[in-house]
Formats: sequence, C-alpha cells, structure tokens
Amino acid sequence: MKSLLWFSLFWALSINAVAEQQIKNFTSGSYEQIAKQYQDQPFVMVLWSLDCPPCYKELELLANERKRYDFNLVLISTDGADASIEVATVLMKYKLHDVDNWLFEKSSAQPLRYEIDPLWYGELPRSYLFDKENQRQAISGVLNSSQLSK
Repeated sequence: MKSLLWFSLFWALSINAVAEQQIKNFTSGSYEQIAKQYQDQPFVMVLWSLDCPPCYKELELLANERKRYDFNLVLISTDGADASIEVATVLMKYKLHDVDNWLFEKSSAQPLRYEIDPLWYGELPRSYLFDKENQRQAISGVLNSSQLSK
C-alpha cells in the first residue's frame, strides 16, 4: 500500500513537471515562432483536444511512428491553460511529453486558429505537414502512416 502511495505521488509530480516545464503557452505569435524554429526542416504540426476521440487514435499513431522514424513533431492542444494537467497526463500516456508541446490560451482560440490557418474552422484533429521549404499541406482528420513517411 505504501509503495502505491509513493508511485501515485511520483506520477502526480511527474505530470505537474511536464505541465509546467514542457508545455508552452500558445499565444499570438507562437505559430510564427514555431515556423521560424523549424525553418529549413521538415516537421509535422498536429492540433488536438482532450474531447476529440479521433485525436487519441492519432496520438497513438504519432507515438508509434516516432519509434520507427525520426521526425520533428509539434503538438498543439486546443484545450486551454486550465486543462494543462489533463493534457500532460495524455502526453505522458502516449510518451509524447518530450516533443514540442503547446497549449492554446482558451480566451483567444478563434484568433489563434485564424493565425495558424484562415481556412481552418476548428475541426480536429488538424495536421500540417511542412517540407524543408516550409511549404505546408493541411489535413483534417486522422493521419495515416503513409502521410508521415513522405
């Protein structure tokens, strides 16, 4: 019983550490910052949410594909800062806590979506595949392995 208590405490502290240190606040200008960070590098940017069942399928796919291929991955949760602990829990579960993780500010979700893509209306999951020239391909719905291996 005592070891279960210690494990629970360790798990809770780990999740808090992920939430506080490894999930960045996605605000106005963050999309530009991400594009600049990965300039001249291909990367995959995925927007997801806790209340999106297909998103979990995609997170599982991304976790599995990262074991097979080394690629730059940016995950952006649209849930808002008040969901940071739940988001961190999901990221830990899928072993995606060590990628470039971001979390929308809930108060400004619509302008943030528009900043990413004026043609995106909020459907999830939403992914963008960037090539090394930073040209992007937008994909609504769950990605598949062949899209990630290009």
